[in-house]
Amino acid sequence: MALVWEGERVVGAADCQLPQAENRAVLFLDLVVHPEFRCRGIGSRLLNEVDAIAQRHDRTLIEVQVERDAAGFRYLTKRGHQPGATSIRSICKLSGRATASLADGYELVQWRDFAPEEIVDDVAALQSRLMVDAPSGDLTVEQQVYDAERVRRQEKSEHARGHRSYSTAARHVATGHIVARTKLAFETDDDTHARQRITIVEPAHRGRRLGLAVKSANHAYAKAQEPALQVVEAWNSEDNTHMRAVNAALGFEPVDRWSVFQLPVPATSGARA
Repeated sequence: MALVWEGERVVGAADCQLPQAENRAVLFLDLVVHPEFRCRGIGSRLLNEVDAIAQRHDRTLIEVQVERDAAGFRYLTKRGHQPGATSIRSICKLSGRATASLADGYELVQWRDFAPEEIVDDVAALQSRLMVDAPSGDLTVEQQVYDAERVRRQEKSEHARGHRSYSTAARHVATGHIVARTKLAFETDDDTHARQRITIVEPAHRGRRLGLAVKSANHAYAKAQEPALQVVEAWNSEDNTHMRAVNAALGFEPVDRWSVFQLPVPATSGARA
């Protein structure tokens, strides 16, 4: 974390994440400057500090997501950078949520926070498909490989940070395997809002509206456990037309667009222009 202070007030911040398994050439960045202090070089100072952090950790790319046509987008495009992908943020108000039935031959499995032991291997296998199936535009992305141990580490880490998550899966009755799964999470102190996280369907079981069914059931499951929940927020690649159609059927409405940039890390510690 890098901070810029104005007296006793933080006016800019850069939060860096350094993956240790896949994507070890990438530093993931969240950077924000207080609106009252923009156009004073604070963003450039922070980005220079992030460059130095990336160099120390042998990263060659800095990935950052900014709102389309907002200050960060204008800053980056003015300096010649082009987005590698665009995401659409949408929200669903659960007061009028839609419902969808599950196809014959499948049954629902639901859990909070920690996947049941008997299905954790299937959960890991599905999660490993995310980077393969999700559109990534022109971004450099490595597939994430999950096993049961990695799933448990992630669950424990999220739980330790105070997150709560609710998951619904579809189990194929004939084989006993989990073939579709979705998850939403409460990641802040606001009990009225949750964030849509994972939704994935095994390719051999697509075309049966399992994604729609598990997401619909998961909304109802989370709402039953969290009565204050009002809104679910989702982020989807602009190119992911199938999942966006599923979300539209559930009542999600687009709010804004976000662009993902991968910035090359300078070879030396010289300041960015």
